[in-house]
Amino acid sequence: MKEQRDEKWLDELIRGVIDSSKPQFDAEQWKEKYPKEFKMLVSRARQSSRSSKSQPNVWRRIWKSPITRIAAAAVIIISVSFLIVLLNPNKQADTAKTAQAYISPAELTTFASLSFAYREGGMEMVEQMCDKALTMAGPQPASISMQDLLE
Repeated sequence: MKEQRDEKWLDELIRGVIDSSKPQFDAEQWKEKYPKEFKMLVSRARQSSRSSKSQPNVWRRIWKSPITRIAAAAVIIISVSFLIVLLNPNKQADTAKTAQAYISPAELTTFASLSFAYREGGMEMVEQMCDKALTMAGPQPASISMQDLLE
């Protein structure tokens, strides 16, 4: 029994030295005790609210810059042209066909074009190219005078 009394005595002594209750903060008392610190906290709160309001001004300045506008326009133009090319791949093949349509009859009958045609389709392709060159050249007169020949 004596040991239990000693333990209770020790527990009461520890409770007296260490306050185990939750501390209560009194803001008004703190303001009165530390006025300089309170003013500093209030001024910091005002500064942070001003800096948060100034952020849109930064974005406005960036957007008002002419370099930014030019860069944004370039990005838009590049992306639109990329989409056009991506969505219409057959348009490029059509331009190659129109370029072939404007070949002159002299170009059709060159050695290079005739040998290419022979490799691609044989004699039938060569005959087709010669026929095409004749139709492109149009009707020819039966006889040519010496004056026309020299010209």
